[in-house]
Amino acid sequence: RCNCNGTKVSIIANSATNGTLRDPRFFVYDSDSDMLSFYDFRIDKCSPENHAWDGEDPRLVACETMAVGAKGSEFVARRDDNIYNIATLFATPNDGILLQEFHRPKQQQGLLGLHTPFLYFLLKPGSKRTREDGRPCNLERSTMRDFQGLEDVDDKTRKALIDFSFQLAVGKMDEAYKAVKQIKNSSVWENMAQICIKTKRLDVAEHCLGNMQHARGARAVREAASLEELDARVATVAIHLDMIEEATNLFISCERYDLLNKLYQASGEWERALEVAEKHDRIHLRATHYAYAKQLEVLQNFEDAIREYELSNTHFFEVPRMLFETNQIEELRKYIEKSNEPKLTKWWARYNESLGQFDEARNHYEAAGDYLSVVRLLCFQNDLESARAIVNETNDPAAAFHLGRQMEAQGIVKEAVMFYSRSKRFSHAVRLARKHGMNRELMNLALQSTPRVMIDTANYLSQQGEYGKAVQLYQRGGCQGRALDICFKGNLFEELELIADELNTDSDPSLLQRCADFFMDNQQYARASHLFVLSKQYLRALELCEEYDIPVSEEMAEAMTPEKTKTNAEERANLLRRIAKCARNQGQYHLACKKYTQAGDKDKAMKALLKSGDTEKIIFFVNVSRQREIYMMGANYLQTLDWHNDPEIMKNIIAFYSKAKATDSLAAFYEACAQIEIDEYSDYEKAVQAMREALKYLSKSRGLDKEERLDSLNRRIALTEKFVQARGLMASNPQSGVSICNELLSEAPQDMQEASIRIGDVFAVLVEYWHSQGETEQAFRLVEQMKQRGIILGPYLEAATVQQIYRAMGRSTTPLDEEGDNGGIDDEDIPMDEEEVVDDD
Repeated sequence: RCNCNGTKVSIIANSATNGTLRDPRFFVYDSDSDMLSFYDFRIDKCSPENHAWDGEDPRLVACETMAVGAKGSEFVARRDDNIYNIATLFATPNDGILLQEFHRPKQQQGLLGLHTPFLYFLLKPGSKRTREDGRPCNLERSTMRDFQGLEDVDDKTRKALIDFSFQLAVGKMDEAYKAVKQIKNSSVWENMAQICIKTKRLDVAEHCLGNMQHARGARAVREAASLEELDARVATVAIHLDMIEEATNLFISCERYDLLNKLYQASGEWERALEVAEKHDRIHLRATHYAYAKQLEVLQNFEDAIREYELSNTHFFEVPRMLFETNQIEELRKYIEKSNEPKLTKWWARYNESLGQFDEARNHYEAAGDYLSVVRLLCFQNDLESARAIVNETNDPAAAFHLGRQMEAQGIVKEAVMFYSRSKRFSHAVRLARKHGMNRELMNLALQSTPRVMIDTANYLSQQGEYGKAVQLYQRGGCQGRALDICFKGNLFEELELIADELNTDSDPSLLQRCADFFMDNQQYARASHLFVLSKQYLRALELCEEYDIPVSEEMAEAMTPEKTKTNAEERANLLRRIAKCARNQGQYHLACKKYTQAGDKDKAMKALLKSGDTEKIIFFVNVSRQREIYMMGANYLQTLDWHNDPEIMKNIIAFYSKAKATDSLAAFYEACAQIEIDEYSDYEKAVQAMREALKYLSKSRGLDKEERLDSLNRRIALTEKFVQARGLMASNPQSGVSICNELLSEAPQDMQEASIRIGDVFAVLVEYWHSQGETEQAFRLVEQMKQRGIILGPYLEAATVQQIYRAMGRSTTPLDEEGDNGGIDDEDIPMDEEEVVDDD
């Protein structure tokens, strides 16, 4: 279809992919620019069905649309839904097709035409309309929304309004204003302001409101600028243009339910306001109930007003006010008695008191638990006994204070002080006790009062010569300097010690110095050293500890440890060493180790820790230190323990020597292991293994006597292996075993320094063998040889075996009988070097 001047052609087409479906785009061909533009109704979820150009304006076109639903990748018109709209659009040469607005007809269907400001339709079937002459008519016209109330304007105004809408749709605000600035009709400006509200153009709306001389609306535009949401700002202005429905929708769209609540309240729609507050604006729920109650009160709907006041939780004072102002005293009394609320009961009691009905008022005060008011009334009636009974029964502080005031006024001093104390108003009690010379009660009262009262009371007591009490109050009141002065003046040692115990590093340095000097003068050096530490005179504190053997505690040492800074690193290290030395001299080896470590002197730290004998901590310290000297000291210390029976200690010894790369020491340790296996357990097999380990590490030695030691160790290994071989042959080849043993016996005297086996073990093997073979004479001869060499028989031969041999030889008295139970001298009675067990290292 063509527009009114034939410059544009509009097209509605079916889909290219499915010819049975409508294309959701509305096409317009412009012959002047030779361009095809379109508007896609998929944005609005509808499709074009029919259209008509305006009869006079070539830019304006109306398009009949139907709602569509998605079906796969196609849009299908839902004609059965009867969702029917009319869209008015502007066809522009440069900006394409622009949507102006949608119209929703109610009784019409089928767009016939457009002639601004009217749209023409066919009526729906069943709808009836008659013309002026009474004949039926199936046609209907509807005013465009932008022209509501302006149906009869002249052509110039109509054209200006269309230009205004066009420029507004294009976004040219200046051109839009120029199009209508010559119009003087306030109704037209109001209509344009409503258009601006619909398009959310507040800048243009402000001009319209100005031309309307709408002061409230113009102010609303300026005040709405503080709102963050655009819809909320637009809605605020819409309210002043009586566009209540639009404002409501805008508030809902931007979720400003607080403003929507206020709108409903201002509109008198209280049920909707309460519903919004209940569901979306609960922070203002009580305020909404209160505002509704106020409205109901104005309407004299008192019953509902009471309910709303209760829901707003303001009924404690609003309901009595409302009923009292309306002179509904009896209803108020019934309401209070029914509610049984203490606040309301107290209100009714005050009301009765104002009428002089004291007994009734007192009863209600008691019911409300307001014992202060009960005592106040009793005192007013000069019934102090009853008031005293109430206070004693309830222990109410406010009531006790009021009674105390009354008794003070009547000169009943002791009871007044007592009731002041019970009410925790100690300053009043102290004031009264001082005034009447009640010094015995004064101290206890002052200790429970404020610091200012404590100091004031201390001044009073010091003037009275009660220095001990004064010192305590000065100290509790924070006036320690004054407390010290009195202690020095009166030589109050116990009080001074209590003050010193409460001093800390934050105390006044002058106080610390004065206390320390006092203790020094009185030879209380431990307390003086503690105070010197608090005042950071660490060297002086250490001098006292060293001179008078004052124990350096862990806490004291930590307090004397300075913080790490670049400026005093050397001073800090020296101080730490001195602390450590003092602790070490006092036998506090763990503390000394800690301080030596903090000073960076790990050697001395290790030596101090070794003196403690704490094996677990020594092992831990060695592992974390990772220094060769520390490893050596740790390993040497562990060798002094029973490492043979503790595999963990033996493992640490080997690990420490290995980490220190001390091959000589490690070789010597394995040699010691070998010797212990021989001496203690006669386990020559393990001894050989240990000597081979010693040989492995000794070969890595860089000592000057390395070769000599290697030769010596190799000979010892050979000798030991020879004996192990001999013992092994005694079962399978005894002759060879005996031969090797005899060879060992013959060689031993010539090379005692190289011996690594015990001669007694060799003799024992031969004696046991010949005894088992019945060669008693040979066995006896060997036993005698052992005795001649000074070998103790007990460690090598069983006592029963020796007795059997001697009995077989006809000896009446065995060596056991002559020399002891062990067949000779006890092990503990002869030196170790008397036995022929030799280790050259």
